[in-house]
Amino acid sequence: MHGAGRQAGNLLGETSSFVGRQHEVAENKRALSRARLVTITGPPGVGKSRVGLRVAAQVRRRFPDGVWLVRLAELDDGALLPHTVLGVLGAGDWSLGRPIDALSEYLAPRRLLLVLDNCEHLVQDCADLVNALLRKAPGLRILITSRQVLGCDGEHVVTIPPLPVPEHPEELLSMEAARDWASVELFAERAAELAPGFAVDVANCRAVAEICGRLEGLPLAIELVAKWLRTMSVEEIIAALDEWPATGVTRPPEPDVRVGCHHETLRAIFDWSFELCSPAERRLWVRSSVFAADFDLETAEAVCADEVLLPEDVLELVVGLVDKSVLSRQDRAGRTRFRLLDPTRQYGRQRLHESGEGDLLRRRHRDHYRRLAERAEAKWFGPEQVAWNERVDSEHANLRMALEFCLAEPGEARTGLRLAGALWFCWVGGGRVAEGRYWLDHLLARATEPSEERAKALWTNAWIATIQGDVGPALAMLEECRDLARRIGDEAELTSALCVSGYAEHMRENPQRAVAYLEEALAKEKAGGRPSAVTVVSRPILASTVLLLGDCERARDLCEECLAMRDQYSVPWSSSWALWVLGAAAWTEGDTRQASAYARECLRIKQQLNDLVGVVLSIELLAWSAVGQDAESAARLLGASHTLWREIGQPLFGFAPYVARHRASEEQARKALGPQAFDAAFEDGNNLTHHQAISYALRESNDRVS
Repeated sequence: MHGAGRQAGNLLGETSSFVGRQHEVAENKRALSRARLVTITGPPGVGKSRVGLRVAAQVRRRFPDGVWLVRLAELDDGALLPHTVLGVLGAGDWSLGRPIDALSEYLAPRRLLLVLDNCEHLVQDCADLVNALLRKAPGLRILITSRQVLGCDGEHVVTIPPLPVPEHPEELLSMEAARDWASVELFAERAAELAPGFAVDVANCRAVAEICGRLEGLPLAIELVAKWLRTMSVEEIIAALDEWPATGVTRPPEPDVRVGCHHETLRAIFDWSFELCSPAERRLWVRSSVFAADFDLETAEAVCADEVLLPEDVLELVVGLVDKSVLSRQDRAGRTRFRLLDPTRQYGRQRLHESGEGDLLRRRHRDHYRRLAERAEAKWFGPEQVAWNERVDSEHANLRMALEFCLAEPGEARTGLRLAGALWFCWVGGGRVAEGRYWLDHLLARATEPSEERAKALWTNAWIATIQGDVGPALAMLEECRDLARRIGDEAELTSALCVSGYAEHMRENPQRAVAYLEEALAKEKAGGRPSAVTVVSRPILASTVLLLGDCERARDLCEECLAMRDQYSVPWSSSWALWVLGAAAWTEGDTRQASAYARECLRIKQQLNDLVGVVLSIELLAWSAVGQDAESAARLLGASHTLWREIGQPLFGFAPYVARHRASEEQARKALGPQAFDAAFEDGNNLTHHQAISYALRESNDRVS
């Protein structure tokens, strides 16, 4: 789930062997012992990220709250940097204030290592973030990889040089002498991966050493060239290197003069690798650089294929580029996905710009992800809700890039509204609340003409604003949305606006008006003959409202009606809220055993859906229900909810009826246990990780945290 066990972090195992660099790793580990900010710098292709990840893996025991890797190569908009870090940490992206403040507050009590990888294109944004976080979070240490230092106070810089290479390869007398060089060892290991049986021997040791010297010891260049031994001999590679100056390849402009000849070497390797690909493989390499991150075969066919590059040829071309190490393969969200290494993607984008196809490919990319978002929205209302949650989460970097295109390009804001509106379930139900508000605020300010897209974006943004506690602007957006929907005759958007209007009035404690809006929405749903994901969830919202008005029977009926829809539509998200309200109704009537059973059933679904708000509300209800029978357990659950609410923002969103229940439960547990025992149990719960809190709440574990 979002916020998975903090102690584990998110580092994955290395996919290939780590060669050399013992000195650099040791130096960085020492630096992290002395300094809170360490920047690993060096030329492109030198292995900064590999060294950083190796260092992070070896020091993870020092950080009880985990080591967290944030890959920034796929992020172009620096304004979204705090959102991105919050998302990686699994913290709720809910804050109405500045996201950087929410991030600082989240990190303040924690001891963790944050690894910001590939920062060179966001240097100032990263510097601002680092300065703010280090001031507020004394237990935080940050490891940076970047071609350029941040220039922050207290920054300790470690420069990674290329791997050592023999200065005079012709003087090597044996293969043992050649293998003493890490660059030669790296070449041999990578060559053997795709050319089984290859080894550095007496016959080729000098030639391999010469290749490594020509490549100036740059690990990425060595790895790329080594893979060509599948189709070329060592001697043919040397001959090709001799011809570099005469290749005639058009080279991209130098992006950073400070990296000098090392960048020229890497660029020449890319030129050479590009020329060794078939024309169709080159075309796919260039076109696939349009993706922000990884992509699947279906997406490659949709975005990259046309009458020249046929869809049926894409699979074979992808396999060819994987064999040539241009693309890497990985499995994610149950699908096989492919990725260009970051320098390889940058090279491809230069070629894409030179080809004149850049704008066309960005539009294809945007249109594909708009269609994907709309398909996900339709599928989300059904049995595949959990699977599509995972799918959309895996595509978030590309969806974000599509939104960036709509925001940056003149005349594209309306399409951006369509995309952002289709993703309402991602913003509202997926924990990306503040980021959704960012996109919708900016797009609504640009696309002001009346349209269905604007109507949908308005109620979506109003829902987000209500969750953030910003009800005033939400009500204004909803009024505009209802008027607009009526004016253009859009019954679907009007019905959704009425549902969200009911929720907003409920949250501002105006139950009569909330009931009126929600009942009107349900009447329109029945007249239309088919529910939607929005109208279905209006039932538990209405049930919660009438429950507070004292009508337990109607509240139960509405929830049972929602649950009865599972057979036809399978709606886990709305069903989970119905279960929560049923639990609240049972609690209201004094049946705490039944209330706990409903709360646990709700919690199991919320855990699957990555719904942090649903998780913490379920734990709250369990605490309220436990206080009369097991005050110690109630205190521990209240401590766990305290930690989770701190990640979301205002506890219980400041909703007075629930705040009163929370305080009453806390006072009752404190009275039953006594102040000292209550504080001990509360602190015990406060120290639970997300997984531990859920496990304890579900009675899967009764262990205390030592």
